[in-house]
Amino acid sequence: MNVPKDFAPRQIEYRHPLPVRVWHWANAAAVVVSLMTGLLIFDIHPHLYWGETGQKGIGAFVSLSGTHLDRDVPDTELQIGSGHWNVTGILGSVIDDGFGGKYLLAASAPADWEFGATRGWHFAFAWFFGLSLPLYSVYLLASGRLTGMLLPTRGDLAPRNILNELWRHLLLRRPRGESARHYNLLQKVSYLIVILVLLPGLIASGLAMSNAVTAVFPGLAALFGGHQSARSVHFIAAMLLVLFMAGFFNMMRSMITGRVIIEREDSP
Repeated sequence: MNVPKDFAPRQIEYRHPLPVRVWHWANAAAVVVSLMTGLLIFDIHPHLYWGETGQKGIGAFVSLSGTHLDRDVPDTELQIGSGHWNVTGILGSVIDDGFGGKYLLAASAPADWEFGATRGWHFAFAWFFGLSLPLYSVYLLASGRLTGMLLPTRGDLAPRNILNELWRHLLLRRPRGESARHYNLLQKVSYLIVILVLLPGLIASGLAMSNAVTAVFPGLAALFGGHQSARSVHFIAAMLLVLFMAGFFNMMRSMITGRVIIEREDSP
């Protein structure tokens, strides 16, 4: 028996056109490779500083330090600001540097990895990622998708709507019915922060760490307060991007098929 559309417990709506899905998944692959190689690079010196220089003896605002590096599982401590946590067995691994010394890594690395090759892979996929963002921005503007789907409306910004959406999120209630047919205010703000702030910051901070780039544009590193500041911003932006990309099943499926499931307001 056919169920009338208005009474169906759920409907499937086309939301993401092919160019958006291609950009999403191409960049998802680039992000995965960049994150894997970036973490291996971070492994070499798992400390974050602010300013121009960063080395042993200079206070780091995030640091992973260890003792007893002769063990497979060293005693490790994570420091964030003034806080300290014992993360032995959770973070921290050791690797032989090949010259009789030991390196403390944030996480285990492949036995046959090479630092130079890892940097090469990281930069290759980072350039692809960086060049695709301007192209996607042009598409957002030309297609009207930016103003039609992502920019908050006057109704979105109404105090009552803001309080209602915050309350629904605190109760972990998923949008249903008509409200699920478009991005809500928090989703729009999240996407805009990622597209307009997080991704450009990630790319610009990565370029600021390149001596070849800063030789041509010396003010780029100064924009972040120094090379070490740029490295810290780059790492933090990458971690925030991971949190954003965690997503939910329905959203991930919609980026494959372009379609999202809309459940009725009164469905269980």
